[in-house]
Amino acid sequence: IGILGAAYLTLHLVATAVVLLRLHRRHSAAYARVRTTLLLASAMSLVGFLAYPTAPPRLAASGIADTVSRGHVDLNKGLVSSLYNPYAAVPSMHIGYALIVAGALIVYGRDAVVRVLAALYPLFVLLVVIATGNHFFFDAATGALVAGAAAGASVRLTRRAAPSGIRALPSPRRSAEYEELAA
Repeated sequence: IGILGAAYLTLHLVATAVVLLRLHRRHSAAYARVRTTLLLASAMSLVGFLAYPTAPPRLAASGIADTVSRGHVDLNKGLVSSLYNPYAAVPSMHIGYALIVAGALIVYGRDAVVRVLAALYPLFVLLVVIATGNHFFFDAATGALVAGAAAGASVRLTRRAAPSGIRALPSPRRSAEYEELAA
């Protein structure tokens, strides 16, 4: 199926899983935010897929070749077809996930090389989804919007409560000790 077809089928899942595992081990607060962002983006995109099912370019009789399903992998047959929705092109969650993963790596990546590669990752995914006939630019733009909305909502949902400045009252036993000290 070629490099771009293989990247389309695997990269967004593998990259997302690797980044989530790494964040879970090294940055637990960041893990919670990125995980929540991915879950919210997935839920938002599901609403879009159900409300407005959209065929990808390769299935829209637009003359664009199906570069993924030729050869060893056929998305429309067998077990994989039960896990795959051919009418879920808008929004492109390949792009949405790529932006979320890139954002996490840019913020939490230790190495400058990792951060630079992370910044280029969404552009590579954009090339992959367009070149394989799986998305139009509009699909990618809506995926970016969903990722942005999910990130904003995730920040609000995962923000830790600020301390109020009010402290718990001392227990009765501790109160007696304080009274003795004051006397």
